[in-house]
Amino acid sequence: MGNIKLISSKGKKREKPVKRRTAAKTAFVIILILVIAFATLTISLGIYVQSLDVVWPNVWADGVKLSGMTLEEARLMLVSEGYESNAEGVAATVTFPDGSAFTITGDEAGFSFNAEDAAVAAYEYGRGVSFFADEIAFIRAYLTRTELRDLSLAMFSNKEYVREVAAEYTKAYNNALVDAANDIDITDERITVIKGVQVFRADEDSVFDLAVDTMLRAMEERAHLTANYTTEEAVIGEIDLMMLFDRIFIEPVSAQYDAETFSATESSSGVTFDMEAAQAMLDRAGTGTQVVIPLLVVEPEVTKEDIESMLFRDVLAETTTYANGTSNRVMNITLAAAEIDGTQLNPGDVFSFNGIVGERTAARGFREANAYVSGLTVLEIGGGICQVSSTIYNSVLHADLEVVERRPHGYAVSYLPLGNDATVAWGYIDFKFRNNTDYPLRIESTMDGRDLTVKLIGTKLDDSYIKIETVRISTTPYQTVEREDETIDPGTTSIFTDGYTGFTVDTYKHFFDGEDNLVMELYVGRSTYNVRDKVILIPIPQEDPEETDPETDPEGDPTDDPADGPAGEPTEEPTDGTTGEPTDEPGGEPADEPGGEPTDGPPEEPGDEPSGESEEDPGDDPSIEPEDGLTEPDRQAPDV
Repeated sequence: MGNIKLISSKGKKREKPVKRRTAAKTAFVIILILVIAFATLTISLGIYVQSLDVVWPNVWADGVKLSGMTLEEARLMLVSEGYESNAEGVAATVTFPDGSAFTITGDEAGFSFNAEDAAVAAYEYGRGVSFFADEIAFIRAYLTRTELRDLSLAMFSNKEYVREVAAEYTKAYNNALVDAANDIDITDERITVIKGVQVFRADEDSVFDLAVDTMLRAMEERAHLTANYTTEEAVIGEIDLMMLFDRIFIEPVSAQYDAETFSATESSSGVTFDMEAAQAMLDRAGTGTQVVIPLLVVEPEVTKEDIESMLFRDVLAETTTYANGTSNRVMNITLAAAEIDGTQLNPGDVFSFNGIVGERTAARGFREANAYVSGLTVLEIGGGICQVSSTIYNSVLHADLEVVERRPHGYAVSYLPLGNDATVAWGYIDFKFRNNTDYPLRIESTMDGRDLTVKLIGTKLDDSYIKIETVRISTTPYQTVEREDETIDPGTTSIFTDGYTGFTVDTYKHFFDGEDNLVMELYVGRSTYNVRDKVILIPIPQEDPEETDPETDPEGDPTDDPADGPAGEPTEEPTDGTTGEPTDEPGGEPADEPGGEPTDGPPEEPGDEPSGESEEDPGDDPSIEPEDGLTEPDRQAPDV
């Protein structure tokens, strides 16, 4: 029986733990459900927060409620509430102990309120940290109002202006303080000081910091705030010479060359004093003693007069050529020279003949004169102006300026030596050179009757000079060719084209010092002038008249001596005639440009026939062989 009781007893004790486990399971299930629900709610809220494309709840920007608005709606709301004009009433005033003060407004300080930036700041508030952090920020915003008051403080963009104003008023305050303490009198010639009590002066950096802090507080409160600047108590001390120096010191201003006006700027003298000598005088003086500090005038290193005396001082080169030909040709040369006259180039500037003269048109007064097209002489508007470009080029060679673009004429000209000419044609042939000196350059081109003179006015730093040598490489004589033409009357002839001798020349610069010693020789380039045959038009030979019947003997046999030849042959030999000589020259293939480093020698360059391009300046009887050899800068080539 005892065993049975034992077993029964154990069975009853096991019933209670079963009930406990059931309760625990129930509690666990409930907690699990709550956790899952909380997590679901949290995740759902987080997803909702991330999906929002509006400003979160309870977010305000400078007193404007933006909750639930899109970016554009928030911007428009801020604009309508006058957000962008909030700086109008903001200002900061700093007052010194003597009552002097300065005021800086929000606009002067560079505060700018931008509605779009503020809308973006409100929209981005609380976003972008992490999923759960954004959710917590959202809940906090939902429960508590968020006022964004510092959206524009980062736009304090003109602190330098604040510093300048603070420095100006601090200096004025300190000057007045020193004057009152030491009885200081300043004239144009001296500083007179009666040594007395010196108080501590205001510190510029401290005044600036106070102004900035006051302005920031004024921005936050959207108000005009005032702050008082205080200094330490007055003490007996020495006069601050550096402060006196700052008051009177004027830096001398040197004149400079103004590239826009081609003139010198104003210069001015400076003012200073001997700091060492002044300190020694103050050290020896007692309280109440008068000390006189003499002021010193400091002249600028470069005065306006110094620069003006150097500008356009010297004639670098001068060339005169004679303009022959028709009055139309002379008029064209006169017009082109007038366009160029007075042209000024700064160092490094490039002169362009076509750029300065412009298109040659009848509306501008240019007239028809001889020019060349495909090797033939024709009338063209602006014919003759190449004499102007050539005369300038000759001066450029003697002034040793850098040639940028140059092409010789197709045929030799007589108004300048071979190799010293430069042709132009509107639209495709230009003459250009660069002012490679350190000073400005002026071109003077004038007509006196038929004399064209070009002067290059600049600054010459030594008495060196240049001579130009042209070495003739080859000469190709022209041939006289007769050509039958139905328009020529019997017994007469007409010159269709004049004969031009062809030349190939090399040009050299010879540099001489002031004592006429040859310093250097520089190869410039090769110029090739084409040959053109002289063509004479002659009449077409007339047909022989009908011959008479030969004589016959009574038997009808012909005689033994018929006529020796046809009758009616011309009895006059053709004679040369002329219809006038051309006065303009065409362009040929471009020669090597002047300037640059010397080469080992001139290149071989065969002559080319003239192209179909029209040149505006035929020469003056190119059948006459031009001069070559050394030429002085102002030497005039013979012209026929």
